[in-house]
Amino acid sequence: MSPELERLLNALWERDTAEPSERARWKATAERLIADACRRSPGLTREQFLDALAPRYEEFRRARRKPPSLPPKA
Repeated sequence: MSPELERLLNALWERDTAEPSERARWKATAERLIADACRRSPGLTREQFLDALAPRYEEFRRARRKPPSLPPKA
């Protein structure tokens, strides 16, 4: 995974999971990273970029989730 993509996915994760006091900062960071990526791909609209990013973000979210804990054995 490229470092730019990893930073963007992490910023989106933080935006979605951060404490309310930190969400605005992470939202601004994610928006800046999205705008930077869109500028580097002139034939791609923001919506197309976000549509292409969605499956990668879902995969990233699944990887970051904590596995459910097993109930203690009786």
